[in-house]
Amino acid sequence: MNGEAGKQAARARKRSSGFTLVEAAVVVAIIGIVMAASVPNVNRYFETARGRAAAKSIADAFTIARANAIRTGNNQVVFFSVMTGGVPGGDVAGTPLTNSNGDPVPILVLDDGAPGSPNQNCQIDPAEPRITFEAQRDVGWGANAPPAGVPAPDDDAVAVIPPNGSSFRAPDGTPNMNWVQFRPDGIPVAIDAACNAGRLGSGGGTIYLQTANRDYAVTLSPLGGVRVHVWDAAAGAWTS
Repeated sequence: MNGEAGKQAARARKRSSGFTLVEAAVVVAIIGIVMAASVPNVNRYFETARGRAAAKSIADAFTIARANAIRTGNNQVVFFSVMTGGVPGGDVAGTPLTNSNGDPVPILVLDDGAPGSPNQNCQIDPAEPRITFEAQRDVGWGANAPPAGVPAPDDDAVAVIPPNGSSFRAPDGTPNMNWVQFRPDGIPVAIDAACNAGRLGSGGGTIYLQTANRDYAVTLSPLGGVRVHVWDAAAGAWTS
């Protein structure tokens, strides 16, 4: 009796001392399954966050340029590095968009000076104030398919989304421009490579962004209002 009781006590102590190898393996397997199931959701979360941040940067660029134009009485130009002829867009002279460290950036807001002033040329001159916005990883210009054939609801400039993601135009109607100018009254107008400004109402357009699973459209109205749209794949439509 004492021997059997001792064996039972030893087994009890062994069970209470920790996991068996089989139990540990089961726990590890369960953790692996949970992690494998959660990784896609985590990745999707960060992808969505980066896409939203990029869309917000564009909306902020429009808003800041408009406010600065009214505040300073100077023309403000918003440049985008959308691909033009296979080359990332720069200013009207082709100067690349970079931050203070010389690193490429996707968006640059330039204080181009008062209308008619010597350096009011739509070019990034050394002494001119500028604001830059940093790139978001895995966010690109343009759209997935769909919604490549469905422009944003308030984008009347195009029938389909341009491959480079810009529906802004030059004063003569040339499509896919990578810039827009805000006058001192805060109204956006189209400009061409010679810095000629278009008439009132010519500055409206949309910039389209894409991630692997999301699409965004940031629309600037002809009077300077900004709206951000997100593509709803389930509904097959843009939402605000």
